[in-house]
Amino acid sequence: MSSNHSPRFSAEEARILFGSDSSDGGSPRSGRASHPPVAHLNTSVDRSHHLSRFVPVLVLLAVMWALEIVDTVLPLGLDAFSLQSWNLLSLYGLVTSPLLHSGFGHLVANTFPFLVLGIVIAFEGSRRFWQVTGITALSSGLGAWLTTLPGQHIVGASGIVFGFFGYLAVRTWFTDDVLRKIVYFAIGFFIFVTYGASMVFGMLPQANDISWQGHLFGFAGGIFAAWLLHRRRQKPAGRK
Repeated sequence: MSSNHSPRFSAEEARILFGSDSSDGGSPRSGRASHPPVAHLNTSVDRSHHLSRFVPVLVLLAVMWALEIVDTVLPLGLDAFSLQSWNLLSLYGLVTSPLLHSGFGHLVANTFPFLVLGIVIAFEGSRRFWQVTGITALSSGLGAWLTTLPGQHIVGASGIVFGFFGYLAVRTWFTDDVLRKIVYFAIGFFIFVTYGASMVFGMLPQANDISWQGHLFGFAGGIFAAWLLHRRRQKPAGRK
C-alpha cells in the first residue's frame, strides 16, 4: 500500500535528470510531456525558409555575371555553347543560352528587370520561380530556334525576362481571391508602366541583332505558364 504514495518523476523531469523520456512510459501524461515546445525553433526556421525563396534569382544572376567575367578574362569563347538556330546538336543551348551574353552592356540591360520581376514571382515560392523560368526559357528558346535564320547564335536572358513580364501581366486573371487580384493587378500595372513600351517594341521585328523572336515566344510562354500553373485553382461557377 505504501508504494501508492511514493514520489514519482514526471516524464519531463526524468528527461532532464536522466536524459530519457521513457521513465514514465505507462503514464498517459507522458505523451504530452515528452514533446517539449519548439515554437522558437520553428519560427526561426520559417523565417529562413521565407528568405530562401529568393535565392534562385540571385544564384542565376551570379552565374550569368561569373560566366561573362570568365568569358572576358579568358579566351574561351563561351558563346559558342549557345543555342544555334536549326542546329539540332545545339539544343543544349536551351539551358545554357539564357546564362550567356554578348557583353557586359547586354548583361546589365537584362540584370535589373530579371532581378525585379524574378523576385516578384519568387514571392510565390522558389518552386514557382523555377517553373516559370523553365517554361519561358523553353518557349523562348524553341521559338527563336525555329524562326531565326539558320546558323544564328541566340544568347541572353531577355527571353526569360519577357516571359516573366507575360506571366505577371496576366497572373491576376487566374485567381478568385479579391485581394490577390488587386495585388497582381497593381503589380501588372506597375510593370506595364515601367517596361511596357520597351517590352512591346522588343517583340516587333527589328533590323538589328536583337532576337525579337525570342522575346515574343518568351512572352507567350509566360502567358502559357500562368494558365498552366494556375488554371486548376479556378472553381466552376454554380457548384457547391
